[in-house]
Amino acid sequence: MRCDLRAEQSAVQNCGEAFGQSIPLLLCGLAATLAEDILSDLCVNDEFPVLSGGSGAAFLLDSPSSISSTLIFPEGCVVIRKNAPFASVALSASLNQEDAKKEAWRLLQDALDVLAAKRQATLQTAEGDCTYLVWIEDGDGYELVLVDTADIPWSVSASASVVGAAPALISPAPAPLPRHAALRFYRLALTSNELYDAYRNAYLALECLVSEATPKGDRESELSWLKRAMSGPLSPGIPPGVIEHDTIEDIYRGGRLPTFHAKVGSTFYAPHGAERQSMQHRFDKLELLVNRLLQHRFGHAFVSGTGSMSQSLYDGMASASLVFDEVVFRDGELRASTPVDVQPVSSPRRFGQLWGRATATRPASLQWIDALETRKGGVDWMSSKLTERVPLQGVNKISIELNLLQYNSRSKRPVHRR
Repeated sequence: MRCDLRAEQSAVQNCGEAFGQSIPLLLCGLAATLAEDILSDLCVNDEFPVLSGGSGAAFLLDSPSSISSTLIFPEGCVVIRKNAPFASVALSASLNQEDAKKEAWRLLQDALDVLAAKRQATLQTAEGDCTYLVWIEDGDGYELVLVDTADIPWSVSASASVVGAAPALISPAPAPLPRHAALRFYRLALTSNELYDAYRNAYLALECLVSEATPKGDRESELSWLKRAMSGPLSPGIPPGVIEHDTIEDIYRGGRLPTFHAKVGSTFYAPHGAERQSMQHRFDKLELLVNRLLQHRFGHAFVSGTGSMSQSLYDGMASASLVFDEVVFRDGELRASTPVDVQPVSSPRRFGQLWGRATATRPASLQWIDALETRKGGVDWMSSKLTERVPLQGVNKISIELNLLQYNSRSKRPVHRR
């Protein structure tokens, strides 16, 4: 692939200016030969860049960019293409799959920060835990890993009917609808697509309920106040199993403090950082606690809980879904089929659930892929359409990782979009 390097040179200079550093042209801390190789492949154009670098990854943007831009850091190159759904990152280091994903994600967030600060583009990533591509070295080429997540909401309904005549009953007057600031914070916690915003609003709902139940003492720490409220006036509203011995301390020290402050020299969590997974788990615990306290405060008629399934039932449903034995790779009307052996993975779990992985040799007849289908015994099973065509140049094998996101349709989706 040929590329005019003048645009790339400007991007390098802009990158150096943004960080207030003097970065040698085309080097940026990389070996010169590696920088040239990466830039020749990461040409800004309408197509997904040819895979390059020691490893790399690509993530979905919340909405396509209105500009094209290449930003070069010592650790690698970030390419944003105009109107393209994916942003791609080619790393200089050869990393394993998990480390490549984390490092590319970190570098992409830094690049988006720079673009916003320079008022060139204001962009967000989306579904970073659910849909992405990773490539890692495999012999003289790459293994391309396609990660996708199937949303599987479920619901349970019940109805009853009365047989025979019954005397008319006089319905009591309905209770007045509640109005309370905690309900506002709780709604915003449920509607926010950004994890840390959701956590802050959920915590403010908790703080509002606690302050109403018992005022904070003048010399009482906030953590001591929370614990006193949970073991005292609010304890009747907390069913067994909702909080454990360290839940309140974790919600406060592990969540409230690092997301409400950003003092350099102290521990704080910037959005989209490495703490995202632990914060998602922490949010789930906080949201459940607030929900139960709201039910206790306003009654089940106004604040609804949600049903849940046992872990064994979730695992059984997941195992039944991860049984395909064939993958069909597609590029428009072109198709290539290959048998696969799906391996269910239980550790580490993703979103608390089983997931599956299958690996196939790259089909020689295809130079690109834009979709894939799975089959069982020749019967269509699942399908996944990529948001754009991905090149297979230099790819030796393709791995597919399928996550299953099973949850009650009446509850919040258990992973945030941003």
